[in-house]
Amino acid sequence: MSIFGKLLTALRGGANEAGQAVVDSQAMRILDQEIRDAEAALRQSKHHLTEVMAKRQLNANKAGELEAKHAELEASASAALAKGEEGLALEVAERLVELQGELEAETTIVAQFDESIASLRAAIRDSENKVRQLKQQVSVVKATDSVQKAQSAVAAQHSGQTSRMHTAMESLERIKERQQLRGAQMQAAEQLHDEQSGASLEARLKAAGIGARPSQAEDILARLRRPAGEAPAKSDETP
Repeated sequence: MSIFGKLLTALRGGANEAGQAVVDSQAMRILDQEIRDAEAALRQSKHHLTEVMAKRQLNANKAGELEAKHAELEASASAALAKGEEGLALEVAERLVELQGELEAETTIVAQFDESIASLRAAIRDSENKVRQLKQQVSVVKATDSVQKAQSAVAAQHSGQTSRMHTAMESLERIKERQQLRGAQMQAAEQLHDEQSGASLEARLKAAGIGARPSQAEDILARLRRPAGEAPAKSDETP
């Protein structure tokens, strides 16, 4: 196949895929319209059935009239024979033959109408059952579609919530890190201030027991504890 032919095939394939995508996206709408079309055809079939039944009734009425006429002429023929009117009875008999043919024709037509009516009724019942079943299945399909959409929405929401929770946890960790950094900076600043002011050195000397002088209260207690005449102990520090 030439390159041009392949391009045409690809275009046809793309058009078919695009058309199928449109059909899939509008599947519910198309299905609803197809059901409406089926219901419209069903109503039309019922209308045709009523027309056929009306025509059948007209032919049945005509057949009834012919039967009544036939019975009347038979009675007339019998009466003519009873009176010895052979010629008149023969004329009546000939008319009875004609009526018999007309009656048979009408009876045949009525029978044909009955067959058509029975066939149409069966077809209508079958169509009604199929439309009813189709509607039930469509209801199930729509319910399933709604459930699946709800599940998808929940899944998407859960995914979004998970993402938001993850983002929130990251934000919390960043806040903690900033607080720890700020605390370390404050501690370092305080330490630097102590070093610059000499407080840190004094604290270390005091902790080592160097340069610390007892308080006046301690001096009083020490003096009271000494026996009379005992000289006070000399301090280790150089005056």
